[in-house]
Amino acid sequence: MRLLSRLVAGLVALALHVPAFADEKVSIRGTPASVSPADEEGKKSGVLGTILMEGRKDKDTEYDKAMVKVTKATRIYRLVGKDLKEASFDDLKPSVKMEIHFQGPVNESFPVQATAGKIVIIGGR
Repeated sequence: MRLLSRLVAGLVALALHVPAFADEKVSIRGTPASVSPADEEGKKSGVLGTILMEGRKDKDTEYDKAMVKVTKATRIYRLVGKDLKEASFDDLKPSVKMEIHFQGPVNESFPVQATAGKIVIIGGR
């Protein structure tokens, strides 16, 4: 039992010192062709809006184009140096480069349709 508690404590300490985004696969990286806020009905169901993302499929990304739903559960950050600072849906603009990590199922249409679990703004203002 003691060994198990030390193992858990060690894993927790490790998790606190390693950025969560360091080894996550990026679903898509690029700039939005459009960012559309949700209508009133969408907002009532927890949707903040949608992003039509366009990028390039690289070794570390899965898609080059996607229609992405942003919800209240989506974590939105801005990369400042090496730190992630909280951001909001209003910070998502067509001129801003970002990485999106999908959460849940992906509809394999063209473009793919998915829900953002996390968005990291990596450039622009």
